[in-house]
Amino acid sequence: MEKPFNFNETPGKLPKQVAPSEYLIRVVPNIDNFTFSGSETVKLSARSPVRQLVLNALELKIEAASVDRKELPVSAIKIDKENELLTLTLPSELAAGDHTLALRFTGRINQQGQGLFYMHYQEQGSGARKVMLGTQFEATDARRFFPCWDEPAFRARFQLSVVVPENWLAVSNMPIESEKEIAGGKEVRFAPTPPMSSYLNVFVAGELDVIESRVGPTQIRVIATKGKAELGRYALEASAQILEYYNDYFGVPYPLPKLDQIAIPGGFGGAMENWGGITYYESTLLFDPKNSSGETKQNVCEVLAHEMAHMWFGDLVTMAWWDNLWLNEGFASWMGSKCTAHFNPQWEVWLARELPRDPTRRTGIAREAAMEGDGRSTTHPIQQPIATEAEANSAFDDITYKKGQSFLRMLESFLREDVFRDGIRRYVAAHKYSNTTTVDLWSALSEASKKPVGEIAAGWTEQPAFPVVKVKREPDEKVRLTQERFTVNFKSAPPLLWKIPLTYSIVGETPATLLMAGKTAELDKIPADRALKLNVNGAGNYRAEYDVPSWNLLLDTLPKLSVDDRVNLLSDSWALAEAGRAPISLYFGLVEKLPASTDLAEREQIIEVTDFINRLLIGSPHRKKFQRYARSLLRLTFGALAWEPTAAEPLSAATLRASLIRTLGDLNDPGIIAGCRERFEKYLADPTSLAADLRPAVLAVVGRYADEKTWNKLHELGLKTTSIEEKQNYYNALAEAGDPKLVRKTLSIALADELPTSRAVFLVPRVARYSTRPDLVWEFAAANMKALLAKSDAAGMNRYAPGLFTFFSDESRVVELRTYARKNLPAASAPEVAKAVDEIQFRAEFRKRLASQLSAWIDGKNVANAR
Repeated sequence: MEKPFNFNETPGKLPKQVAPSEYLIRVVPNIDNFTFSGSETVKLSARSPVRQLVLNALELKIEAASVDRKELPVSAIKIDKENELLTLTLPSELAAGDHTLALRFTGRINQQGQGLFYMHYQEQGSGARKVMLGTQFEATDARRFFPCWDEPAFRARFQLSVVVPENWLAVSNMPIESEKEIAGGKEVRFAPTPPMSSYLNVFVAGELDVIESRVGPTQIRVIATKGKAELGRYALEASAQILEYYNDYFGVPYPLPKLDQIAIPGGFGGAMENWGGITYYESTLLFDPKNSSGETKQNVCEVLAHEMAHMWFGDLVTMAWWDNLWLNEGFASWMGSKCTAHFNPQWEVWLARELPRDPTRRTGIAREAAMEGDGRSTTHPIQQPIATEAEANSAFDDITYKKGQSFLRMLESFLREDVFRDGIRRYVAAHKYSNTTTVDLWSALSEASKKPVGEIAAGWTEQPAFPVVKVKREPDEKVRLTQERFTVNFKSAPPLLWKIPLTYSIVGETPATLLMAGKTAELDKIPADRALKLNVNGAGNYRAEYDVPSWNLLLDTLPKLSVDDRVNLLSDSWALAEAGRAPISLYFGLVEKLPASTDLAEREQIIEVTDFINRLLIGSPHRKKFQRYARSLLRLTFGALAWEPTAAEPLSAATLRASLIRTLGDLNDPGIIAGCRERFEKYLADPTSLAADLRPAVLAVVGRYADEKTWNKLHELGLKTTSIEEKQNYYNALAEAGDPKLVRKTLSIALADELPTSRAVFLVPRVARYSTRPDLVWEFAAANMKALLAKSDAAGMNRYAPGLFTFFSDESRVVELRTYARKNLPAASAPEVAKAVDEIQFRAEFRKRLASQLSAWIDGKNVANAR
């Protein structure tokens, strides 16, 4: 049973007898040979006498060490590479009390996003090739930059000084305290941070531009490479809005004097919540009103809201150990979506389909993405034991982020919004500048709600999986509910039980709630002729399975249901089909009964399913028949929208149009393919002729059916542009190409240096997903794995090779993967190998089942139409 935070009992490798309180760090990078030298002085508190100091260091050479100004001999300095530990053996016992450790060291500047890294990029306007520096320390890579107690519970103040070229801007967590010219550049000293975990440090430097504003005492800046800062105008305005919202929501004002949003052109593919200096891959922060899509704008807002939520949940209050990573990531995902929805209700944030930053992950609503993996044998609890650094890096997955987010949304709905916020305020106030476990959060929410939150939550966070609630009509207006574990491709799964915060309504009436604490429950006074809908608005993290009378009543009332509820029915019926709990006709029967609509969330769900089936059936004789049927389902919606956007249409219409074009193109729709080619030719002559919202989709379809001449043109455009978003559009289009010769040409780009490392390495799985040739991709990756992994960040190391197998539907690939893993992959990648094996087996089984059921469904429709 988990306990409240206690420093002495927190897991980790480092002894707890000695803890740092302040670091003074000086680093001098050498850009010419990508190395650096550094020195640090650390104030320590020994809580009991010790004979050794044990801290973390990785890929650092320790040149000198002293304790209390007494130099240690070289023989007293030992680095354990495997465990990433630096041990200093002392000549005599160090007494309890305050001491000072001084170290001199050297290290290397990496090309991938681990520790201190460098990026080459093209400067806006001139196109000149430039270099800049950045850092990425989460989960356990601060130790690559300076020796430190690199575990979250060891909070300390950090004061950084760096030497950079005179024309560079240097940025860290805190404002610049002093700056002085020295030989070869300038030395920049930053103000000391508040007490924080080591992984939240940041250092970025280069030829950078800045725009800024202010919210109360807080300076807000957007920082980007020269010529691009103005593209951060939207992010600057959104940051001010979000900061005011969070200051109010959390009840504790943002505590640092400044908040920098920093756009970097490489190193990693996402964003990182360094306190006071958040780093973003350029395309997740910069927005060009003339050339960026509406989807980019929405993504920028949501990523900003997620990362800024971390300034409280993660930075001000930090999880004690990586087994509670979900406290950071699940909460920030939920809070980011809540904040984005608050300011942009028209975006349907809770229903919006996410674009996966990792191409080996499926798209989908966050809740659906989490449930997809959580029904498998390879799932894990939200809170999972973490023993090693490699395991910590593997913990950043859909269960941690998206199941955590979905559970919090369900819990907030059950406790009520105001009560939940009161609990969060209590939690932040009680634990600021400290660490916590999940129990600390449940205690605060229990105090606020007067409900046993910990008892309700345990089943959702401490055990894996989630339930399906079966609905059965009984005499006398009673409905019997039964819960059981929902699984996909997992026979004989151990049974589990949850306390389910259920919401339900008789369609058209006010929703009600019920805490379903046992295996069964009963609802009274549900008229036999009225439709009953479970999981109102789809906010609950469970599936519903209706008996035939209940399902038929729901089908009859579809026009009366909210979009949220219709999307929930679509998602559940598709999941039941995947799990073998219902025939595919349940899903497509529902699709065909839906009222005509251009609603984004509803149609996106259908698009996603047809896209998945289309890819699963590659090589199947049933594929052409399915493509014809799928086109008939989607063409009506596209007809209602037409090709060209109108000035008055909402963002959702533009997003849906683009999705339809892309999917219909993949479904081999001749009209769409011809329309994309025609628009591409006009675009080459006049780039303003193609609306920004349409560019990614049109280019993707053109790329999919490209000949060598077209491929070369797309590649030329990609090389030339200095816009990261445009560059992504062109290279994503190259990744679509189906011609085997062009597939190989695209893959070779991953080994070149024309793309940032994070984008180069993810080009490979993107080709596997979209080109229809995962066999060629694996052949290439297996031959070049060392070079590819040299460009990957820590989070991608363990899942990269296994992830490439998730596009196969042939069970013979299971043996190939296991053999490869046994010979080439570290033990820490075993969970990712297991997930890939499970996905191959599921796809192989579902493909067989799907082909026959789909064929029968489509043939049955044709017979009916013929009559």
